[in-house]
Amino acid sequence: MEKHILVIEDDKALNDGIAFALEREGYFVHRAYTLAEAKKCLKQKINLILLDINLPDGDGRDFLRNVLSEQPVPVLLLTARDAEHDMLKGFAAGCDDYITKPFSVPVLMMKIAAVLRRSEGISRQLYVDGALVYDFERKCLTRHGMMVELTALECRLLELFLHNRGIVLTRERLLEKIWDADERFVEDRTLNVTIRRLRMKVEENPEQPEYIKTIFGMGYKWEDKQS
Repeated sequence: MEKHILVIEDDKALNDGIAFALEREGYFVHRAYTLAEAKKCLKQKINLILLDINLPDGDGRDFLRNVLSEQPVPVLLLTARDAEHDMLKGFAAGCDDYITKPFSVPVLMMKIAAVLRRSEGISRQLYVDGALVYDFERKCLTRHGMMVELTALECRLLELFLHNRGIVLTRERLLEKIWDADERFVEDRTLNVTIRRLRMKVEENPEQPEYIKTIFGMGYKWEDKQS
């Protein structure tokens, strides 16, 4: 089956070189030199994206978050930045792998083949809303591109909210569904503490929560900011 790869790189010579190497390997290549051009290409079926971080009309990582919020597609970041914190930002945005410039064509081809193999039959489950991104597969939460550490209990509570967005969950339902790491029943006081800590990690202002809303006399409800 023909694999379609979108190359988003503003350096025309590099873009052309990558495209030529991919076509020689039997891939069907779509080329874009800006994010605006890339958005038009996404109207077609794309199996993998090669994405430069620094583009004339924006940051590739922001584009990556927006793409993953609409369709699950593996992404390989291309960048001249090789510092660890830059790589972590790329992975936090949702990329599947990373390659720094300059790179060898054989290494690039091997990385592409590996990412495509891993993505076969796998649909990445991502929740994306504004600055908040949660990867269900990796149990990974980021806010404004920064990794946010979650306890096992916070992770379970967050996933319960995300799977029931817009639905009021009573305290009884939450206590029934959430167990600690040793599969023990969570006490009412522990639930209060966990909700407070989770709000501190997902909300811009925990005192005026926009995601985890208290429905007085009933329970709690998760509301998306961007519906």
